[in-house]
Amino acid sequence: MGFLKRMMAAVGVGGARVDARVQNPAVRVGESVSGVILVEGGSIEQKIERLNLGLATRYKSDDTYVTHTLFTQPVVPGFTLQPGERREFPFQLPVPAGTPLTLRGTAVWLVTDADIAGAADPGDTDQLQILPSREMEAVIGAAERLGFSLAGSEVEYHHGRIVQELSFRPPYGQYRIQELEMMMLPGAGGGLDVILEVDRRATGLASLFTSEFEQRGRWHVPASLLAGGPDAVARELGARVQALA
Repeated sequence: MGFLKRMMAAVGVGGARVDARVQNPAVRVGESVSGVILVEGGSIEQKIERLNLGLATRYKSDDTYVTHTLFTQPVVPGFTLQPGERREFPFQLPVPAGTPLTLRGTAVWLVTDADIAGAADPGDTDQLQILPSREMEAVIGAAERLGFSLAGSEVEYHHGRIVQELSFRPPYGQYRIQELEMMMLPGAGGGLDVILEVDRRATGLASLFTSEFEQRGRWHVPASLLAGGPDAVARELGARVQALA
């Protein structure tokens, strides 16, 4: 019977169960997700080598979406779990800069997995709502102060890293652009590096060949400007959008 139980546990039947209970599923970039990992023993004694937590998302590649693990790290060292035993482990997992925001078209979730000797991984996933950091919120708020409305987002994989592009619709009849796209990256020494791209309406002779041009600019937003809030950032953002338009 012991051999049969071990064989069943090896394919995930009758083995340990792992469940992460998240206390704050809505969390800002730069803060931490907290909760407890609940581990329940199955029908046999098992050696848990470690419990791991991480974050995952999906990015667009051609016409398909690819699941991508942003990072994973061990949070509980090895222990032996007895049959029917129940154990809880509190955790705090930082949400690093560069984690995509959960906007329309973008999902991020917590991944819990256990390394168990000779057994299937009884993994668990929990959806999270990733909110902008205060600095990112100042930039998004600045766009809204200028009349832009957030239309959606898309996550892509570029040069070995995940990047998220936010799309904004301009206020009607202003800026002579169809769309403002924005990527926010952590800046060296603080602040944010913001990549701005506009789809610009073509006029004159150019309009005979194309209806839009794309124009891109990079903008380092220092922490001192971000500290002034959306109104302070909006003045600089408006000038840069006008220059690109």
